Amino acid sequence: ELAQIARVYSKQEVRQRVLCQKLADTVKFRIEAFEAVDIVDMLGPLWILKPDDDEVFEMLEQKILLKIDDFTALNFMGIIRIYNKRAEKHTVLLEQVLPRLRELLRNYEGVELSEMLVSMAQSAEAAADMDILMTLVPEIESRYTEVSLVHSINNVWALTQLRMRHEGMLQRVAQDLNNPKKSKDLTPGYMARVAWVYRRCNAWEMVSETMLPLVRGSAAEFRCGEFARLAQALPEEQAMLTQIADLLQLTMAEMGRKDFLLFFLGCVHGELLKVPMQGQEVCPMTEALVSYSKEEQDNFKRDEVQKIVYMLQHSRKYRPLLDRLPVSWSETKTETLDYIRAKA
Repeated sequence: ELAQIARVYSKQEVRQRVLCQKLADTVKFRIEAFEAVDIVDMLGPLWILKPDDDEVFEMLEQKILLKIDDFTALNFMGIIRIYNKRAEKHTVLLEQVLPRLRELLRNYEGVELSEMLVSMAQSAEAAADMDILMTLVPEIESRYTEVSLVHSINNVWALTQLRMRHEGMLQRVAQDLNNPKKSKDLTPGYMARVAWVYRRCNAWEMVSETMLPLVRGSAAEFRCGEFARLAQALPEEQAMLTQIADLLQLTMAEMGRKDFLLFFLGCVHGELLKVPMQGQEVCPMTEALVSYSKEEQDNFKRDEVQKIVYMLQHSRKYRPLLDRLPVSWSETKTETLDYIRAKA
């Protein structure tokens, strides 16, 4: 019950310092009765409610060491994450926990380890998880042959998201991608992911000869999000991007706002649009995007309009298109541009 109260109270926007202290003091008073599950449940809320209460975290640390055989690998990850946030170095705790985590990870399937890594890559706190990553990644690498190519692509994608270039895994995935038997069934989503990863890691030459023909052969299957990622990764492949964009343009009447934003983003990244001067021939793609924004202007949310303004303002080539946005967006456009200039 105490953990439930702390969890609920930690989610409140307005909290009373007296109640936060009371919860921390109650934890200290009842610490002898805490089991592993209670410790795990309390750590997160306590970090939010009383991050400066050294005594309660030191008492929990001692309890963790006493109950160390009762925690799961995921429990240990949560413990490491919380204690790494604290200013004090908890060397004794980490010396005990990290080997236990390494031992427990050996009991997981390769696919489960991959899912852990992908989950970490999507966490806002991943930058503080280096101790966990240094334990998890070697285990994933040692299980490479146990998982599919798709999971291996997810692994290098997650590492790239975490700003880690793992040369060994990049090379092994590239070797599999360059094997036609293994890469022939890749979906457009994974093709785009591969392009993004290897271009981001300055290793596109490892896979380009295999991937470009695959992408060209699947042009009709790309969706807006995949097209945007591909355009971000390979802006120089204008002919290929134009082919995909032309096919997607045929579906604009059925596009929702999210797909439209992604399609617009891909066209900007790939520099597929033209902003003709007066008297010059119009660009059908540009006109289609402008027409959609005007026809659907009342359905766009404020943050969606802001995204379009940000995108065009940060593209010197397409900045003139700001003047062609719907008049009803003028207030949001002006406020957004003022904010951008103020931040510059």
